[in-house]
Amino acid sequence: MTLRAGVLAFVLGLASVASAEPAAPDPRAKAKATYEQAERAAAELRFGEALAGYDAVLSLDPSAPFARMARARAADLRAHAEGDFAPLARLEAVRRTPAPDRATIEALERDAATFPPGRVRAEARLIVAEAFWHRFDEPSRAAAALGQAIEDPSADKLTRALALNELAALERERGDLAAAYRAVSRFPDLVPSLYAEIGRLVRRERLARVAAGVLGALGLVFAVSVVRLLRKPGRDPEAIVRAVIRPSSVAFALYLGGAAAILVRHHGEGDVRPFLWLGFGVLGVDIAARAWRLGSRDGRAAARVGRAIVCMLGVLAAAFLSLEGANAGYLESFGL
Repeated sequence: MTLRAGVLAFVLGLASVASAEPAAPDPRAKAKATYEQAERAAAELRFGEALAGYDAVLSLDPSAPFARMARARAADLRAHAEGDFAPLARLEAVRRTPAPDRATIEALERDAATFPPGRVRAEARLIVAEAFWHRFDEPSRAAAALGQAIEDPSADKLTRALALNELAALERERGDLAAAYRAVSRFPDLVPSLYAEIGRLVRRERLARVAAGVLGALGLVFAVSVVRLLRKPGRDPEAIVRAVIRPSSVAFALYLGGAAAILVRHHGEGDVRPFLWLGFGVLGVDIAARAWRLGSRDGRAAARVGRAIVCMLGVLAAAFLSLEGANAGYLESFGL
């Protein structure tokens, strides 16, 4: 055999050996196939298999474009793995049911009470609360489920914060601001901004009651004073009206409300109603004060000072109610 023939035979032999060896698999393709299998397992509520698949993707090709999603989904599954994924499968079955009926929600409510500690239990109660509140119109049962989610020490902070926000909104919708404040006061550090907001609303409500009480008392004093004035011998009703309602007071009230309203409109699109109502409120307090002074039987200096203080409080009450009733946003600059 010639040298050339020997070399040719050697090269052909190497080629046959190389063709006999299987080609090395592409790691990216294998990782992609594994990721798709994990996605199918998650869609079919086989969460254990899904977690193993996501972990395999990260082992095969951690730089793949879908590796970030696999890492996030693996972390989420591990955070919800209590009970070997049985509670999560139960919850997801309800979540994926379009508009579950009452029997389904009540069954989930019962099952959630048996779930082991972990994130799933509180999340299931959120689903239960949402259904009872918005679909079945049973806010009391919704509030109970939300309270259980908030108090669950094994729930994550985000779920508990969401439950607290929902409970506060539910109680406010029912018109029970005190119940909302009791709820947020138990966990002031869970959602600090919500605690501050509800506390501000409670203070505002209390001040509104006090302000209404002050103006109501002034109204009663005005009525009693007018009766006393009319009972005095020789008193002319028209003269009483002229003594109580002074043109200068009416002019000042119109100036206070009107000028302020004009300034607000001139400088922007602010709400003019608080200033108009304030003008009428100041006029009412002034009328009550004059009637009180004329009808009072106590002319001592202490009595005059007392009347002045009460009337000053009346002006403040009128100002507060004007702002609170028209545009409460103005009160926020005062911390209310």
